[in-house]
Amino acid sequence: MDYSYKEFLEDLNIGREVEFIYRDEKYYIGCETGSFMFWKSYDPTSEIAGENLDDLLEKVKLDEKSIKEVWSLIEIYHIF
Repeated sequence: MDYSYKEFLEDLNIGREVEFIYRDEKYYIGCETGSFMFWKSYDPTSEIAGENLDDLLEKVKLDEKSIKEVWSLIEIYHIF
């Protein structure tokens, strides 16, 4: 799937949720109960919340890098 980082941001901003795979691990990002959420699947301790999308994306780090920095290594699993 040719899915750009810009499309990813647009989808999140309109309320869509995205599951993706990074280094053989599945992750979730989306808007739940009024705030933006991120977590690693099957790891409830990995949950990160943000007041808005920009706040969340600033907090989320994968191997000490932002999602944007590792975008080329991310495989989109599901968009809903």
